[in-house]
Amino acid sequence: MDNEKQHDEDLLEEDLVEEINEDDLDEDYIDGEIVDDDEEVKEEIIEEDFDEFKDKYQRLLADFTNYKQREEAGKADFKKYACSNLVEKLLPVLDNFDRALTGADESDPLVKGVIMTRDEMLRILANEGLEPIPSDGEIFDYNLHQAVLTEESDEVEADHIIETLQKGYKLNDRVIRPAMVKVAK
Repeated sequence: MDNEKQHDEDLLEEDLVEEINEDDLDEDYIDGEIVDDDEEVKEEIIEEDFDEFKDKYQRLLADFTNYKQREEAGKADFKKYACSNLVEKLLPVLDNFDRALTGADESDPLVKGVIMTRDEMLRILANEGLEPIPSDGEIFDYNLHQAVLTEESDEVEADHIIETLQKGYKLNDRVIRPAMVKVAK
């Protein structure tokens, strides 16, 4: 019985195929639709992939550009402050020059030589970016000055510096040693 059933189905299929007149159908249209749908889907996928890769590329490029800028800024800072350790070690030498010259006779040739040496050292350090922090008579600024003593004064206004006990210095606008000062109450 299975054979008869199969045979009947085959006959039905043949009849249906004969009934369909393939000349009446536009194969190009059917094939074109199918191909166009596939091509459109492929184009959409390609476009989505392209947009995704383009977005990733742009982000990566922006990250790399930011990285380069940070590295260049870091190198510039390193160059700017590379000599800070040496400068900090030379500050006590400047202090000793100042102490040695306090009350010295400037007409003495030895004192003149010490003054010239001190001035030359200050010039060299200034070329590296060292500058003294102004203090005497200035308003006390905790970012630049370190208050060691306070004293009441009729001559100096409150919160102003009466006397500088040790000079302070900045290297390229960064404080490397605050000025030690006496402040008026």
